[in-house]
Amino acid sequence: MLQLCHPTESPVRQNDCPLFKSLSADEMLVLSQNARLRLMDRQQYLCLQHSPSDRVFNMASGCAMVERISNDGRRQVLAFVFAGDFIGLSNSEHYEYGIKCLTPSTAYEFKRKKLYELSEEIPTLKQNLKSLRSMILQLTFDQVYLLGQLNAYERVGYAISHFLKRIPGATPEHIELPMTRADIGDYLGLTVETVSRTLSRLKKDGLITTPSPTSIRIMDPESLTSLVNIE
Repeated sequence: MLQLCHPTESPVRQNDCPLFKSLSADEMLVLSQNARLRLMDRQQYLCLQHSPSDRVFNMASGCAMVERISNDGRRQVLAFVFAGDFIGLSNSEHYEYGIKCLTPSTAYEFKRKKLYELSEEIPTLKQNLKSLRSMILQLTFDQVYLLGQLNAYERVGYAISHFLKRIPGATPEHIELPMTRADIGDYLGLTVETVSRTLSRLKKDGLITTPSPTSIRIMDPESLTSLVNIE
């Protein structure tokens, strides 16, 4: 039977994974027979930009980053993905982005064509894929708004609130960041220096503290949330 998490990680319940939501045991068995477990080290790629987009992935543990590199070497981080996230859907024959693991990770790989064929046989799976497309579109709209309308202070505040919701195990008292400040900067459209200055300003204003270079503690959740509210 398809396991949804690495044995050493906290269990991921079936309904926490949008791809598997409301599937029966028999339907899960069919999916498991068409999945391949990928064990990834830090800095390894699940897929490379411009490679054939014939696979899709469901993260089982760890954290990965979806990035796009321009011809002149500039990078835009499109998303950070965590356990339960489904990634790899593409409307073109080649990936327009790469998926890089920021921590040791596990992911289940499906042949895209086969998954679509299964969705025609399993109505719930088809609906789940439709919902995933809508979710991805909404996240894309959020990022366009983030980059187009918010200043640096608001962007970093939004990112911290976003990480609190998305990173498994994160609490206001402790958010352990698997990504670097350079990664955060490329996600927010800011330089590393601007990210660092903004974090210092948020600390000065009493909204956060940084117990270590890779962790954040939220001291004033209401003020942080009020910086930006994307519904």
